[in-house]
Amino acid sequence: MKKMFLFILVTLFLGVSYSSNAAATNASVPVLLYHVVSTNPDPNNQYQYSLTEFKKQMDYLKTNGYTTLSIDQYYSIINKTVSMPSKPVLLTFDDCTSDFYTNVYPILKQYGMKATQFAVSNWIDTGGHMTTSQLKTVYANGIDVQNHTTNHSSLTSLTHDQKYVAINDATTKIRSITNKSPVYCAYPNASYDTDTVLILKNLGYKTGFKVGGGLSKDTSDKYALPRSMILNGDILTVFIRKLLDRKSVV
Repeated sequence: MKKMFLFILVTLFLGVSYSSNAAATNASVPVLLYHVVSTNPDPNNQYQYSLTEFKKQMDYLKTNGYTTLSIDQYYSIINKTVSMPSKPVLLTFDDCTSDFYTNVYPILKQYGMKATQFAVSNWIDTGGHMTTSQLKTVYANGIDVQNHTTNHSSLTSLTHDQKYVAINDATTKIRSITNKSPVYCAYPNASYDTDTVLILKNLGYKTGFKVGGGLSKDTSDKYALPRSMILNGDILTVFIRKLLDRKSVV
């Protein structure tokens, strides 16, 4: 009986230890940022990226065993409430431009990949941008839709009330499309301040994303989370360097 009791105690202890270690693993997640992905990108526009190169990148992620995350999964990982897959990555796209639906979304769907679209709410249903119907379609198929404000104004140039409207009105619009309130925000032009963060917190937002800063870690400021921008001319080796956050690729 004593041996059986000891065996049960040891088993329970090991089980608790394993669970704790799984959640306690140091989190480190690359977050990649894209804008326009085009069949014919303007070579003078750093924010327009080649569809051909984008396909190579997604194939690299798939072939090399990367797990693309929903934004909720990403947050749970850096918040250390779930264990981290061996090769996680969060794919993000800004501005809800129409190329996302025609060029990007079919490739993501082909590879079974998740991604996050940070939508500028007043640009929805306008020329060169996604329609409400398209956003509903991608949202129903594994693409998160989150907040990039109403008009893409630099938040530091706005008054407190203007900032609140820019964030809150976008919240309302996105909720009307997805039936779910967005709780993650990407700062337009990477512009934010302490007042911006206070507004986000008061509106129930979990994070704010800037640009640059390396990999997301469990120690990162949740309202200054980094993203690595993929720029016009970034070939596959540069993509891999940004994915790994290294100056060079071995």
